[in-house]
Amino acid sequence: MDNLIKRRYPEDSDEIQPRQTLDSGTPPVRRISGDAPLRWLVEGWKDLWRAPAGLAHGLLVAALGLGILWLTWGQPWLTMALISGFLLVGPALAVGVNELARQLEHGDQGNLSIPQSFRALPALGSSLWLFAAMLAAMFLIWTGYMALWIGVMNVGVLGQPGSLGELLGTMLSTTRGIVSLIGVVVAGAALAVAAFALSVVTVPAMLDRRAGVVDAMAISLKALSRNPIPMLAWAALITALFGLSVLTALIALILVFPWIGFAMWHGYREMVVHDEDPKTSESETS
Repeated sequence: MDNLIKRRYPEDSDEIQPRQTLDSGTPPVRRISGDAPLRWLVEGWKDLWRAPAGLAHGLLVAALGLGILWLTWGQPWLTMALISGFLLVGPALAVGVNELARQLEHGDQGNLSIPQSFRALPALGSSLWLFAAMLAAMFLIWTGYMALWIGVMNVGVLGQPGSLGELLGTMLSTTRGIVSLIGVVVAGAALAVAAFALSVVTVPAMLDRRAGVVDAMAISLKALSRNPIPMLAWAALITALFGLSVLTALIALILVFPWIGFAMWHGYREMVVHDEDPKTSESETS
C-alpha cells in the first residue's frame, strides 16, 4: 500500500508530471491582427505566379470536382452533399502546393516543377495518409448525414428533382424543406469548424517541422485558440472563394485552390514561431 501511495503521490515534487496541454511539445504561436488573412492572400497570389506549377494542382482538384458533378448529376442531393463537403478534404489535397511554397521560401525557385511538388508525399509518409484518412472520414460522415437528413425531412415532397437548382427551389417552397436546409447549414458549420481547427496549418507543420499528425494537429488547434477572430475570418475567405468557384462550375478552382494553398503557408509562417526565430516576446505568444 505504501508503494502504491508513493507512486501516486511522490515525495519529491519534481517527480510530478505536469498536465499535458496544447503548449506541451508545440512551438509558440504568435497573436496576429485581424487583417492578416488578407495579407496572406496577397502574398499567396504573388507566389502563385512565381511557381505556376501550382496551377497543375488546381487543375487536378477542379477535374476531381467536375468528375463528382458528372457522376452525381442525376442525384442533385448527393451533388450538393459532395460539393459542399469538398472543403473538408482540401487541406490534405494542398500538400503539393504547400511543398512548392516551402521550396520558394528556401530559394529553390529553379526547381519548382510539378514532380518536385509531389516529393513531399513519400517524405511525410504515414502521417499524411493518416491525416487524409481522417478528413476523408469526416467527408463521408457529412455526405451520409446530409443525404439522409434531406431525404427524411422531405420524403414525399422532393420527388425526383432533375437539377441542383430544382432541388433547392423545391426545398425552399415548403416549411419542412426550409427546416432541413437550416439543419444542413448548422451541422455543416459545426463540422467545418471542427475540420478547420484540426487542419488549418497541419500540412505546413508536417512539411516544415516533420511533425507527426497528432503534433501537427495540436499546432493547428493552438493557432486557432490564440487567434480565433483572424482564423474565423480566414475560414470565411476560403469559403467565399470556394463559393465563387462553384458559381463558375469549379473552373475558377484552377486558380483559387493553389492561391489558397500558397496563402496557407504564409499564414503558418506568420503564426508559428520558427525554431531559428529570435526569442518571441511574451505579448506575442501569450
